[in-house]
Amino acid sequence: MKNADTLHQAIAAARDGRRDEARVLLMRTLEADPRNERAWLWLSGVVDDPNDVKICLENVLALNPSNPRARQGLEWLHAHIGLPLPSLPSPAQLGSGIEREIDASALSLTRLRAYQATLADVATAPAPEAAIRSSPMPAPAPARQSAQTLAPGSAPVRQSVQAAPAPAPARQSVQAAPAPASARAAIQSGSPAASRTPTAASSRLASIATDDNTIPCPYCGAPTVEAQRRCTQCNGSLLVRAALSDERSPIVQTLVWLWRGGAIATVLIALIFPVLGVFLYQENQAYGFPIGILIPAVILALVGMVGFSVAQQLAQRSVWALYLAAGLTIIGLIGALALVARPDTITNTLDQLTGATPLPSDWLAPLQSGARLIGIGAIVTHITAIALTAVGHNDIVGKLERFRHVLKPSDHVTHYNNGVALKNRGMWYAASLEWEWAVKKAPYDATYLRALGLAYARLKQFDKARAMLDRALQASPNQPGLAEDRALIERLASQNEH
Repeated sequence: MKNADTLHQAIAAARDGRRDEARVLLMRTLEADPRNERAWLWLSGVVDDPNDVKICLENVLALNPSNPRARQGLEWLHAHIGLPLPSLPSPAQLGSGIEREIDASALSLTRLRAYQATLADVATAPAPEAAIRSSPMPAPAPARQSAQTLAPGSAPVRQSVQAAPAPAPARQSVQAAPAPASARAAIQSGSPAASRTPTAASSRLASIATDDNTIPCPYCGAPTVEAQRRCTQCNGSLLVRAALSDERSPIVQTLVWLWRGGAIATVLIALIFPVLGVFLYQENQAYGFPIGILIPAVILALVGMVGFSVAQQLAQRSVWALYLAAGLTIIGLIGALALVARPDTITNTLDQLTGATPLPSDWLAPLQSGARLIGIGAIVTHITAIALTAVGHNDIVGKLERFRHVLKPSDHVTHYNNGVALKNRGMWYAASLEWEWAVKKAPYDATYLRALGLAYARLKQFDKARAMLDRALQASPNQPGLAEDRALIERLASQNEH
């Protein structure tokens, strides 16, 4: 029971970002129970040396050859770090009970590299500029025709990660233009992920080789849990608005029809004033038709038209219409309350508008009673509208939910465009995953290589950034901006070492 408690404490420490404490507790657990598969898996997420991670994951597979997370972690190490892939049992061997001896001393505390950063270090780290994640580079142009592609058979329709306009507006190229100052400044300023995470490799491995509850931060790649609203490493928001369904919800439908009904009722009430004017004219023809009584009719007719427009926009689930509707509803509720409290206001106003034509005294009581009834109905209607607006908010704006980036196999152009969209949201880690697949499918495309290199530089993976830019220069040595980007990465790497 004591060893189980230690393991639970270690997992809690890992989830909270206390890597040193988690590592010590996990080692203590494994010293007591070297065959604890879960402890080995969690330990792989809190060690920094890729070789140590590899040993942890191999031990997991030795205990359970069918563990999918350990397999994914080893494959990631092979693909991204270059460590040799161990011999994995085939699917037919998974149930054969293959097992080897586990040596807990292979991962002694003296062998593991202690990660020195603590939560205090993270708390005192300088805050990045607001523009780092929000707009690292200008938004891409819509998908457009490429003047050339380097990879044979590559599709030419894709978005540009560059900010500089193409020289000819009639035919713009997606090949990398000279890197704009804003792009280089975004990389040079550093990212929250790069300045606050231990290493990009350990962050990625931590997101692979832990429980299903661990999700990599789309901005920096640090491991996070479902309950988190912000990443503890880069402070990026982990919540996004969910996509709206194709069909309007019953709540939104009811709100739309309520606004339509309210608009119709307002127009009908507006017609009352011209009718009153006709009756007044018949009572006192000597004074002529009271033109002033048409003023409230015009105002109410305009209000009815606005109501129809709001209803139409709500039917299309426009966000601005929702907030406009909320504001108008509150104003209308205040007016209805005032009308119920002081119904004599309507008769006093009519007296002023009719001028020389006085209101008959026997009209006052019916007019005030009618105004009070209209006010009560308006109060009920406005309160209902407020309730529907509050309940239907998520159906129009979109529900806040935890962001999960899912890589879906596709062609290289789609992966590249997905990466551009993620980059524009500041999600450099998720963008790098998409661009890795774009490069995998079109390994000689300089645009893809450059984008991936800049993403690696943003995450402070400078060795990988150098490799991508070198490959881009080999593929397209005359492409403008590549040499400057390569030199920039060297300067940033040198600054990072100091």
